[in-house]
Amino acid sequence: MKNYLKVVLVAMLVFSMSLSASAVKLVVWQSSGAQEEFINTMGKLYTAETGVEIEVQPVDQLTQDDKLALDGPAGKGPDILAWPHDQLGIPVMQGLLWELPEDRIDLSVYSDTAVQAMRVGGKLYGIPYAMETTALVYNKDIIKEIPDTFDEFMELVLSLNKPGENKYGFMANLEDFYFMHGFIAGYGGYVFGMNEDGGLNVDDIGLDNEGAIKGMHLIREFRASGLMPEGSTYDVAMGLFTGGDLAVTLTGPWEFDNFNKTGVNYGIAPLPKLDNGVYPKQFVGVKGYYISNFSNNKEEALKFLLWLTSKENNFRQYEMTAIIPAREDVTAMPEFTNNENFKAFATQAERGVPMPNIPEMSQVWEPMNNALTFVANGDATPEEVMPLAVMQIMENIEMMKK
Repeated sequence: MKNYLKVVLVAMLVFSMSLSASAVKLVVWQSSGAQEEFINTMGKLYTAETGVEIEVQPVDQLTQDDKLALDGPAGKGPDILAWPHDQLGIPVMQGLLWELPEDRIDLSVYSDTAVQAMRVGGKLYGIPYAMETTALVYNKDIIKEIPDTFDEFMELVLSLNKPGENKYGFMANLEDFYFMHGFIAGYGGYVFGMNEDGGLNVDDIGLDNEGAIKGMHLIREFRASGLMPEGSTYDVAMGLFTGGDLAVTLTGPWEFDNFNKTGVNYGIAPLPKLDNGVYPKQFVGVKGYYISNFSNNKEEALKFLLWLTSKENNFRQYEMTAIIPAREDVTAMPEFTNNENFKAFATQAERGVPMPNIPEMSQVWEPMNNALTFVANGDATPEEVMPLAVMQIMENIEMMKK
């Protein structure tokens, strides 16, 4: 009888453990589209392997933080979220995200830029899966390759610039800080300095230092030389490029579909070296996965994310969704090193800097865009404009704190 009871108790315990394991369900918020389909596909594999159910709910990345602030405390939120790193600051400040245990994650396999983007105040809140930046896209029917130095590049594109024939050498979004940041940062300008703990210091703004001013002089030259006349917006540049009338532009991988549909014969290259021997440091956007602080399944969520972002699965994600993977052991694979276009974007991303992910960054865009417009049009010199732009940013941040 005792043996029978023992067998029954053991069977009940095993059944209970099995039921508990199968009862675990992780809810993931991801924008509808290719990334949602990827997690759905991988989630089914993970469920088959572990018994943990993965439910993907289509929630736009740009609204996930606001929705989490409402749904999380009410117990209706997700376990896992996915969004670009520049949205990270406010949710962290609000206590919406779980600080990840770094000793459980091998960060050495990721790009340093990608890992830096996942930190706020020196603490890790996300696991990166993709990077995005801007690089030079050129018409291979007009030029064969991008020169090694920026001086040579300028000489080449100026020789191709014939506005009277509606033919242009180089055109970019000249009055948008997102696209022009690399030239400022390449000479030593910066948005925010770093604290000792690795966080961003909003009291240290380096957009009016000597390097930033030198970068602005180069940007002024783009218009003064005739390369980018007034009215040459981003949409104008894309239209000219797809029409075969522009040799080189500056854009990101989001334009691939557009270029492929129009049939333009394009190549991609990182920005060439500046005259100080440094490459332009374009802004880098990093997409990551985060765990809600309101989740009751944090440990299971972390296990799933470590599996989802493994080398094998990050490569699968590239195959299924055409991302630039955040893992360096993936971008070192022949599939990337032999793919000039993806290699160019990955190289540019590695040379870039993460867009600041703190709320104060929202106060930078307008003053800097205005400064770029004034300088590009010759209405003021960089020496006059940049201190005023920094002063405006600092005043904006002070107002934001009140």
